[in-house]
Amino acid sequence: MPNLRKRKGGGRHEYFFIGRNVRLKDPEEEARGPNHTQERDARYARAPQRGDVRPRSRNSVRSLMSDVTPLFELLENAGLIRGSHVDERRVYRLSAGQLSDIGAQAAVVTRAESLAHEVGSMTHSATLSLGGGTDPCASISCRIRHVDQLAQFAAFYSDRVYIHNFLSDHEHRPHSEYIPSIEERRHTLVNDLKVLSQVRPLIEAGLIVPVTSTEEVCLQCIALGAFGADADKRFLRERRLLAKRFFKEMTVTLNYFEGEWSLACEAPEELLEHRGAYFSYDAPPEPLCKMPRILQRALDGETVLLSKEVRRKLKQHEDSASCVFGSVVFEMAVSQVLRTSYLSETELPVRVLSAISGDHDLARRNHLVQKHLTSVVPFIGDLSPTAVIRLRQREQESFLTYRQALNRAIDNVRAQRANLKENDARAIYSDVVAPELARLDRAVRIARRDLLKNLARSVGAWAGAITFGMYTGLLPDQLVGAAKVLGMTKILADLSQTAAKLASPRDTIKKEDLYFLWRVRQMSYRPR
Repeated sequence: MPNLRKRKGGGRHEYFFIGRNVRLKDPEEEARGPNHTQERDARYARAPQRGDVRPRSRNSVRSLMSDVTPLFELLENAGLIRGSHVDERRVYRLSAGQLSDIGAQAAVVTRAESLAHEVGSMTHSATLSLGGGTDPCASISCRIRHVDQLAQFAAFYSDRVYIHNFLSDHEHRPHSEYIPSIEERRHTLVNDLKVLSQVRPLIEAGLIVPVTSTEEVCLQCIALGAFGADADKRFLRERRLLAKRFFKEMTVTLNYFEGEWSLACEAPEELLEHRGAYFSYDAPPEPLCKMPRILQRALDGETVLLSKEVRRKLKQHEDSASCVFGSVVFEMAVSQVLRTSYLSETELPVRVLSAISGDHDLARRNHLVQKHLTSVVPFIGDLSPTAVIRLRQREQESFLTYRQALNRAIDNVRAQRANLKENDARAIYSDVVAPELARLDRAVRIARRDLLKNLARSVGAWAGAITFGMYTGLLPDQLVGAAKVLGMTKILADLSQTAAKLASPRDTIKKEDLYFLWRVRQMSYRPR
């Protein structure tokens, strides 16, 4: 379903806040002095109490049996979540102040600036939507679908994926254009907790890391810091071009029903998820207040298609472009702080990043892997990410080898085609992955057959020795002594070794490039 928001009219600003399109400076905070924010954050960083936890240092690799992360410790201390269960009754009793406190504390314990820089190209920062955010669609089913896709990518490909900590959006922002009711804030928090619970095993394992940028950011500064000279100009140029595209390809209609005004936007799927978005208002958007004829038509029950002139004044195309760029800003900000590479589930942010950076080939490959992973490896959905994490922990070297082989296969196809299509991804499986897995199957069958032959020879040797003992009248305990004379002790040792190898013939293929995938497929065949 399209995204549903309640907003009120107001001015537009050139500042972006990570996770929302706009964050304004708070005059009250400015009046209190530069130390006010640090004093507020310090309150949330004291010793852990119920509903109040202190950030911990983050290890680069976590065990599935590790301690609860600070974010989930905060939520459990507040009584909002237990394991994967969300206490909805408790959430719906929270006051506005308590909601804001939870947002503020969640921001402190996940601050990106407190994390260490990453090393290597296999750590990623995901777009807001892929990370389970509410833009462009706030439907819980869509949000969970996005994070399920992210979980597969994180489990099968990435060393770590950073996502926006959308709980921090509940922090009080008195001058934000987005002013939800207390009921909507509670409902959003319930959905936020459900999304986090969906990927809790990966968060606890350190493969997915929610982060918050607690500072107001200037888009020009972020672009300059991420991509160097003139990147700020390219950023503004790309935002203008995207806004023009929204203006050209998006239609906007006005409706009124039972005291609520709404704008319904429709555009191609590349621009708007589900090809549409829906915005509701308690009062008509500000530019339309001066257009009584249009308002009257809506009051009379008509669905009013707004003209280009009206849409230009309404600036909905600029808001839609800003929504896309809000996600791009988050990726750039996290990348600048943590040195991550970019990850998107759609082509549009990749194009924007490529245009701003001048050349961002890695972001495109990340996008292609995320988009086509289930086509390249169609059986990955048969095994839970938690099981894959356990396998990764046992087979770390095999996982790295598999990932390198996967990248080589994708790059070989991309060397012939600028962009990877669905058919190309399926071809990688049918031409590269499937034949290699079949070869490993054959190798294991041959190894098992050879081991059985060796075992049969060893058993035959022992049978001959026992028969010899029976005919010579030797007692069983004397047979052991006779075995030394007959050289049967070595046969016994060989028998034990062969039987042990028979239980694990896969050791013969452990050094193969796709051994990790072979193990995943074998595990997916087991009854669960």
